[in-house]
Formats: sequence, C-alpha cells, structure tokens
Amino acid sequence: DPAPGIPYSYYSIRWTGKLLAPATGQYRFYAKVDDGIRIWVGNQKVMDSWQLNDSQNYTGSILLEAGRYYDLRVDYFNDLLGGVIELYWQRPDAKKTSGDLITAQSLFQKAPPAALPKQSAPVAVPPVTASIRPRVLPRNPPIIAKPKPAPDPPPAPKTAIDTTATAPPIPIRKPIAEPTTDVNVGTTFVLRNVQFEQSSYVLLAESSTELDKLVLAMKNNSPWRIDVAGHTDNVGDPRLNLALSENRAKVVAAYLIRRGIADERITTTGHGGTRPIADNSREGERAKNRRVEATIR
Repeated sequence: DPAPGIPYSYYSIRWTGKLLAPATGQYRFYAKVDDGIRIWVGNQKVMDSWQLNDSQNYTGSILLEAGRYYDLRVDYFNDLLGGVIELYWQRPDAKKTSGDLITAQSLFQKAPPAALPKQSAPVAVPPVTASIRPRVLPRNPPIIAKPKPAPDPPPAPKTAIDTTATAPPIPIRKPIAEPTTDVNVGTTFVLRNVQFEQSSYVLLAESSTELDKLVLAMKNNSPWRIDVAGHTDNVGDPRLNLALSENRAKVVAAYLIRRGIADERITTTGHGGTRPIADNSREGERAKNRRVEATIR
C-alpha cells in the first residue's frame, strides 16, 4: 500500500507536483505497472493504460523546454493483490541507454519563486514529497468486483497427509475432488468445483469446499509452493479473456491468503483461451476449458 489508510488491494491514487526540465528536447517516459496508469505533463497526456495490466511496460514522449516547470500528474489504480508502479524518463541530453529515475533535482510540490539559472553551481532544492490523495476514484473506473465472502467452513478433520506414500503421481490435469491426498510436488490438478459468475471473476460460494481442502493441504505441507493458473474458452475478445483468467487466478490466491497461506507461497498466471484441454467447437466440451488449475512446486 502506498500510504497509511490505503488497503493492499482495490484503490486508486493520484500524485501531483511540478517537473523541472533540465534540457530542451524530447523526453521519453517509461512505466512498468500493475494495474493502471495515466500521466500528464504540462496538461498533456503522455501515457494512458487505464486497464488491468500484469506488470506491463508502457512508454510516452513529450517536448519540454529547459528551465521551465511543468505540472506533473500521475494517476494509478490497483485491483486485486499487490500493486506495481515504476516510472522513469530518458532526458534528451542523456546517453541513449536505459531510462533514469526522475530524481529530486527535477521534482517539486510547487515551482520555486524564481527559475533556476541554466548555467550555475548546483542549487539545493527542497525535498520531494508527492501530495497524496488516497482513494481518489477515477471518473470512469474499471469494473472491479470484490469476491463475495465465503461462509466459514466447518471444522476440518485433523488428518495428516502421508507424504511418504509410494503411489504414482496423479496424472497432469486429472480432475480430483480432494487435493489433500496423493498430491506430489510437480502435480497439476484442475479445481473442478471452483466456479465463478458468468463472464466475471466473482467467486461462487460453493467453491469454498474445494478451496478449504486446498488450504488444509497447504498448511499440512509447509514446503509447498503453488502456482494458480486461470483459463477460459475461446469465445470473445482474447484480450478480455486473458484479463479474466488472470483475475480469476488472483481471486483464488486471495482466498488462500485470507485463510492463512502466506502470499509468497503463491504465484498467479492467466492464459486466456490459449491452452484448451477440450474441443471449443462444442459447448459441452468448451466448458472444460473454463477452469482454474493449481500446480504444486
């Protein structure tokens, strides 16, 4: 979370200030973001990716004049789980390599009374503190549906998993009802009873039974790490399917985290409709492609 009072998930934030251009020329901005970002420099939009992103990279450029102060505005939102935002620029007088961090020599909350001379000894500048307005929701925010809280599960039987069993590993993607037994490291299984609202990543209440068994297995096998992967069928826009699959995987991860599984033990990915396991031309088979898989590491 970027500031006190802002939650780990589901928030938007805006930073504002002044940006001093040290040289005249074309400035190129680089951002790595999860999820959405918009940037204005001098009231001109230089970057706009107001959508769900999974640590994607974006660029934008603008012509600036040396010695001038430009209004800087950075809007950012984070959906589910942790957020990422990294912002760099490439100055026109810099070597054409990687971008540089925008340092305190160029950032101000407001422009000083007098402009800095172009040719002078280094001038001390005030420390940078971006003005933060937490929970500033965008006018047209992305649709963010929080998962419905699942009812508290009944007490699970305190049975240990026999990790010394010599039975062969479960075949890849074999649907199993209870991922608490006969699961080996490297096994991938489909969470068949984990279901969502249609075309949404809102988790249905009946999914809790299977997810609670997975929670128990993770608690009984502390060395385990788990990769959660979301999949869709091939109907609709592939980009939306990819985002949907990513968010369904994140919702499953959030369920595990809320029930005591450390987030560093969980990774999430989304594959959209690129990895079908059944024929997409028939609805009965196509439904099998809309799934969440878990791989034990």
